[in-house]
Amino acid sequence: MALKEIERPMDNFQKYSRLMLLIVGGFIAFVLVIALIFFLLRILSITMFNIPGFDWIFQFTIVAIPYVIFYAAYYYLSKKIKLSENKVSRIIARSLLVIGLLLCTITLVLAMMVFLKVDDMRLIAFNENGHYGWIFQLFILLIAAGVIAGGDKKEKDWMERKS
Repeated sequence: MALKEIERPMDNFQKYSRLMLLIVGGFIAFVLVIALIFFLLRILSITMFNIPGFDWIFQFTIVAIPYVIFYAAYYYLSKKIKLSENKVSRIIARSLLVIGLLLCTITLVLAMMVFLKVDDMRLIAFNENGHYGWIFQLFILLIAAGVIAGGDKKEKDWMERKS
């Protein structure tokens, strides 16, 4: 009998104290994991920036990432256009996506020219106002998504679905 423990049901205090310890331990573990990630990223960045050419690759990545995200959004919406039932909304959405893709491509080319330090007076104006291209692309994406959603048939009310 000394080797076997007697199983007793836990009372409410034991249940809630164990639950609170798990919650606090989980929070502390989360904070420690975030601190460890920041520490590792700091060590990695110090190491990487001492490698010749990595600074250039990092800057190129920072310039290219927004355009990759916009291209992914345009691709996603182009797949959703096929699911729209209204022909007019499909035509309008396709034309908006073509305009958005042209704008994205033009601004990407201009941004790469600025990144590669091409000497042109017009690029100075683009460099100062390049964020407006991103804003226009966001508006085009949102309007195209709204047009695609507007072309679908009206959803049934929850009362109609139930009956």
